[in-house]
Amino acid sequence: MKKGMAGLLIAALLLSLLAGCGEVTSETPTVTGADPAENGDPAAEETLAPETEEEIPFEAEIYDLGGRDIVVYMAGNWSFDDFEAEEMTGEALNDARFQTNTTVCDLYNINLRTDNHGGEASGGQGAGYKAITSANMAGSTDYAFASIGCYDVSTLAYQGHILDLNKVKNIDLEKPWWDQKANEQLSVKGRMFYTTGDIGVLDNDCTYCILFNKQVVTNFGLESPYELVRENRWTYDKFIEMADTCDADLDGDGKYTNDDAYGILIWQDSVIGMLHASGGRCATINEDGTIALTLNTEQNVDVLTTWLTDRTKSFSYFLEAGTDDISHATFIGNRCLFYTRYLRAVSWFRDLEADFGILPYPKWRAEQRDFCNTMHAYGTSYVCIPIVAQDVDEIGAVIEALAYNGRVYITPAYYDVTLKGKYFRDEESADMLDLIFESRFFDVGMYYQLGSYNERVITMMQQNDTDFASMYARNEKMANKILQKINDAFAEMGN
Repeated sequence: MKKGMAGLLIAALLLSLLAGCGEVTSETPTVTGADPAENGDPAAEETLAPETEEEIPFEAEIYDLGGRDIVVYMAGNWSFDDFEAEEMTGEALNDARFQTNTTVCDLYNINLRTDNHGGEASGGQGAGYKAITSANMAGSTDYAFASIGCYDVSTLAYQGHILDLNKVKNIDLEKPWWDQKANEQLSVKGRMFYTTGDIGVLDNDCTYCILFNKQVVTNFGLESPYELVRENRWTYDKFIEMADTCDADLDGDGKYTNDDAYGILIWQDSVIGMLHASGGRCATINEDGTIALTLNTEQNVDVLTTWLTDRTKSFSYFLEAGTDDISHATFIGNRCLFYTRYLRAVSWFRDLEADFGILPYPKWRAEQRDFCNTMHAYGTSYVCIPIVAQDVDEIGAVIEALAYNGRVYITPAYYDVTLKGKYFRDEESADMLDLIFESRFFDVGMYYQLGSYNERVITMMQQNDTDFASMYARNEKMANKILQKINDAFAEMGN
């Protein structure tokens, strides 16, 4: 979805010159990554498309909505400002949002408003869940649509509180401004209750990545990580091998503390990122639309327990440092080679004097066909429409227009200007970003928190506990009970 963004920058210029034409010239994205059929998930199929140029028109109907307010309810564990820009400030992403909002407001004669509760809890029945269910029960149409944290939006979906977007007139999820991997991997029995795409950037910010300190690479005479990726040698074993060369008790006190040097600075959800990097998933949607647990496989157990048991001094976990600033000092001070986190972290090191680059998570084994990357489930939010929404055709058109114009303005600003232009200093990082975005996929098992396995494997890493079998067995009954409830609910919708 994120491929060919340079073409979109040209498209944005063309749009400004051809205002009112209703279409732009853009590149069709190439979808290449994450074939779990060869990465441990036989249910998925390869999807490869050639890069071609074609006209991609905006085809939603145009309405005069009489200056009405369109209110977007926003909630999730992370604070975010998708849909929000009060004025042009000269900051690329803000101005792209402002241009998008202004274009859509003028097109439909609306006022776009937000009710932003980002940063409030989203645990399945958090702020977003409560707001939408309360509105539905009261018959309130205050919210035209919403962007809800994935834990809450998943619960809203199987409980029947949000609409099937495939049935909303004027929304065409097959268009390239919507995430096509989401269509493949979040659809249940042909229904899509929530999705993402160029309509916002929060899903990008939540995408897993690894930062590496170039000065440390030079200091230790290590191979270029970029070359390792290009030559299909960027594997877990190589990742560990490089990290193990960089740890040192710098102050000689016989202890490893924040004042020493390390191979890897680990953020707690890295264990989830590594599971997904191997192509593994907590759960998968079968061809018949049922969701099945797929965490307890030989490969997944191997990934999770190896990641845990290899956590030596090179893997010191810095949650104990108390703040990000303290732990980041290790990376900024050229005392750490790798930092496993997500793309939002890139902005924290904008003023870092030492140069750094970006990498996808490594393949588990070189035989793995593709790199695989996912988004941080805890932070991501998805677009949805409450079942009580009025004038759904018109709302659908507004949403489609926001996504379309997001592809023209927002994604290029985020991708090319903010990431490639402002934070990174080499062309290789731009290539890595392309690879990371192309290889993303979705794991519904993490979204539905089946057996709370997402939290439990993180806890295992924190405690250096390698007894996966016991942990899985203790929570399997609960996971299957929740899963049965979800599958029954979706089956009932079909009836």
